Amino acid sequence: MSTLPLYVINLDRAPERWAKVSAGLEAEGLTATRFPAIDAAQGQHETVSRYDETATLARRGLPLRPSELGVFASHVLLWRKVSESGRPAVIMEDDVGVESGFAAVLAIAAEIIDKHRLIRLSALQQGRQPRFVRDLGQGYSLVRHNKGPGGLQAYALSPAGAERLLRDCETWIEPVDDHVDAYWRHGLAALAIMPYRIRHDDEGRSYVQTAAPPRRSALAWLRRKLQRRLDRLRAYLWLATNPPPRR
Repeated sequence: MSTLPLYVINLDRAPERWAKVSAGLEAEGLTATRFPAIDAAQGQHETVSRYDETATLARRGLPLRPSELGVFASHVLLWRKVSESGRPAVIMEDDVGVESGFAAVLAIAAEIIDKHRLIRLSALQQGRQPRFVRDLGQGYSLVRHNKGPGGLQAYALSPAGAERLLRDCETWIEPVDDHVDAYWRHGLAALAIMPYRIRHDDEGRSYVQTAAPPRRSALAWLRRKLQRRLDRLRAYLWLATNPPPRR
């Protein structure tokens, strides 16, 4: 059984999600602490938020939605908790399915998280084949993604990793998963334990606004395209000067 505390971010108005993820974890012999998600629809993010809409519009051409601010605030509060506790933890969102073998993944993560600071335990997208780093036994491998895998459904985080993420988000200018994916800024490589044993589960009621966002202007679209190219260049330079960790 994992020796890492396990937190699941869950809105008060989504008890069915907590029940479902709890049942999945219990099937693996795991228990988690429910972390009440910040509900931006109720204005709960306002005391936590460091959102800069002007900077966000300059970078993305679109503002962040209230739901994105609530998710960002929820993760930030848990990063503070990890940093202040001095103990690594696993952070999960509640829109997931737990697959057989997750307990073994957590046990492996507990052994290596202090060294690697941030380890992804799920992904929404994997892009190009990740680079193999080393064998972890039991059929699992440590890999490094060249492109952020997207999503924060499950990840292990050390206090040093939490401090890095917090230091880099004095201003919120993008969704929190984009912030974590930007390893060239905060310096935490996109390491992951694969194969993943947490899957994104988008069945059931959605608690995120589904209305289509407004379209970007032509100028905003061009600015966004240039920003992405600049980010790719920064990522390439970071990867070139930061080889994968050794055994």
